[in-house]
Amino acid sequence: MLTISTTYLPSIHTHQNRWLTSLKIALVATLAGNPLAISALAKDLAISQSRVNVDSVANGVHLYGESLRPNVIGKEYIIFEKNGSKAIGAFYLPRSEFSCFYGQFKDARLNVTLFDPFDHRKYTFFLALAADGLTASKQPMLGQPTYQPLSKISTNDRRILAACKQQLQKSK
Repeated sequence: MLTISTTYLPSIHTHQNRWLTSLKIALVATLAGNPLAISALAKDLAISQSRVNVDSVANGVHLYGESLRPNVIGKEYIIFEKNGSKAIGAFYLPRSEFSCFYGQFKDARLNVTLFDPFDHRKYTFFLALAADGLTASKQPMLGQPTYQPLSKISTNDRRILAACKQQLQKSK
C-alpha cells in the first residue's frame, strides 16, 4: 500500500502544474508494485518543482558565480541585465578576460549567444534556471558550472556589463 504524506500537499497545490503533479501521484499509486517506475517519477517530480518561472527573474542587473564569494581567482562569474525577456551580459574570470553575450529568456532557461573575444565567433547554449541558481548547458569558459546568485554587484562588475552593452550595440 502506498501512503502519501499530507505535508507535501500544500506545496503541490501551489505548484504551477497542479494537474501534472496530481497525475504523477496517481501514476505512482497505480505503479506501487514497480519500484523503478516510482523512482523515475519521483526524480522527475523533484526536477519539475525545482525549476524557476522566467517571470520570477526580475528586470535589472543580476550577478551569479561559481563561488558564493566575489572575485575568487579561477572561478567563473556571470553578470547580466534583464529587460523583459531579453538579457545582455558577460561571463568573466576575476583579473582576467570576459566574454559578452546576449540572450532571450524562454520557459525555464536563458538562451545565450556568446561572443568569443579572441576568435570573434559566436557560440550558443542555454542557462537552465533553478531555484538555487543557473546551470550552463555547455562550456561557457571553464566547464559546465552551476552559478549561485550573489547580492553585491561591484563597480568592476558594472564596468564589464557596460563594456558588453557598448560592444553589442556596435555589432548589431
